[in-house]
Amino acid sequence: MLAFLPSAILFVVAPLSVSLALWLGFAAAFAVGLSYFGPTGKIRVFDGAGLVLFGAMALYEGFIRPGSSQAEIGLIIEGGLFLAILYSMATRRPFTSQYVWLKTEQEPELLVRAHTLLTAIWASAFAALCGIDALCSVNHSLSPGWASAGDLVLFGAALTFTWQMGVYIDTGRAPILLFLKRR
Repeated sequence: MLAFLPSAILFVVAPLSVSLALWLGFAAAFAVGLSYFGPTGKIRVFDGAGLVLFGAMALYEGFIRPGSSQAEIGLIIEGGLFLAILYSMATRRPFTSQYVWLKTEQEPELLVRAHTLLTAIWASAFAALCGIDALCSVNHSLSPGWASAGDLVLFGAALTFTWQMGVYIDTGRAPILLFLKRR
């Protein structure tokens, strides 16, 4: 769940300062990516996308066009992360499968289905986040405060679902587990 730290920083800090949120998000993406890259020599899809997006947007906001709105920046970053998630699904390597989040060994078929479901949930969440920010920055039919609150609630719900699903799969007592095993 550390992969989502840069996005969480963006959602929490951006209402105070978009530039600060981008630089902190870039630092978090760098730290999370480096913690895996150091021992393995590989970078995960979501970490790489976060590193590139947060770094590029921090430079853009800092030097090219200061004063961008939170919704504009959020739309670009969330859209980029959404595309990274879609790429991971298109290559049949759901991005969540690159992260260890279960404590007990599970059967491979269950893991493939669980990761596919989690990746689809995150794709839906990032698509909805893009929609919320588009309503604010492009359509101007949603106030920035409501967009920020909506982003935070939706992101928190997806994080909670991910965490709970891991707990349920580890303990083997969730209805979702039975659904995943049956299919």
